[in-house]
Amino acid sequence: MDYESNVITLHYESAKRIADALDIDCGLLLDEYTEFCKPGYGKRIRTIRIQAGATQQEFADMIGCLRSSESVWEDELYDRRPNRESYQQIKKIAADVGLDIRKLIDDPDAYIDEYAVFVERDCGKKIRQIRFAHGVVTKVFAEKIGCDPQTLEHWEIDRAKPLRKYYEPIKQAAQEVGIDINLLNDDPDYFASDYQGFIQADCGSKIRSIRMAYNYGMNQFGRLLGCTGEAVARWEKNSCVPELKYYKKIEQAAVDKGISISRLNKTPVLFGDEYKDFCAGEYGQVIRKVRQTCDMTQYAFAVMIGVSMSTVGNWETQRVIPARDHYTKLKKIARQKGVTLNDA
Repeated sequence: MDYESNVITLHYESAKRIADALDIDCGLLLDEYTEFCKPGYGKRIRTIRIQAGATQQEFADMIGCLRSSESVWEDELYDRRPNRESYQQIKKIAADVGLDIRKLIDDPDAYIDEYAVFVERDCGKKIRQIRFAHGVVTKVFAEKIGCDPQTLEHWEIDRAKPLRKYYEPIKQAAQEVGIDINLLNDDPDYFASDYQGFIQADCGSKIRSIRMAYNYGMNQFGRLLGCTGEAVARWEKNSCVPELKYYKKIEQAAVDKGISISRLNKTPVLFGDEYKDFCAGEYGQVIRKVRQTCDMTQYAFAVMIGVSMSTVGNWETQRVIPARDHYTKLKKIARQKGVTLNDA
């Protein structure tokens, strides 16, 4: 017979029929290769590939076959299985990454751990979600987890999977910003919600709108959030985006002023810039009017604001534009005297 002479490989299904007819254990008719290729072989091959941290193309190159063949094996389509030569390559790769082929044959789930679950589905999206939560660019996040930026970019677009050694740094990065890896595995989009909507489009205008609702300068708003005024300035210029820990505070600051994040995502600019409008007009005459309403000399007025007398003189003659913080003080003084600074 062809089976007896190994002209045709006796696979599990045929062995099972013969064994049933002879009333014997079909395992007696199988060797390691044919046992590996019994139903479930696609899952076994996928487990080895994932443990090797390889894409289907990379894994096919390692085996020496076409990617289409590797894909068909994993999906167990058309009753196609790797031949014995390909199996030996697969077995070698399994050994190289520490997998016991016998254990894998007996229990295809034996090596399904956290890492395997993470890289199995939507790995790139999950890594991107974690990076977004840190509010950093690819280069910075790559440095954090110990890989080069191009490698990270390939992960995020699912051109490659991270090797096992990178999983722990990725997991740690997720934990630092409050992301539950198990929830992320169940739903890669679960963390996208408000935060990503907030930072992905015109984030700077949204932050400025919240700050304007408080009528705060950047330094004052920074103190409210627990960061520096320089950080607020960078956010508002869209030079970078706030990390998740600051987003939570920004969100609370917005809620305290009755502003929802969903509203900001639809309409990033909620307020005009009174300061810019003020500086575009006849601000010198307005400042002089406020000072005269206070019945003060330029010197006394300068002391009250915390600037030099020459600065007040330069404002009134419009040789120098007041800084935003000084505008805030002028506005407060004007309000106390019953004057609306922008309409004065």
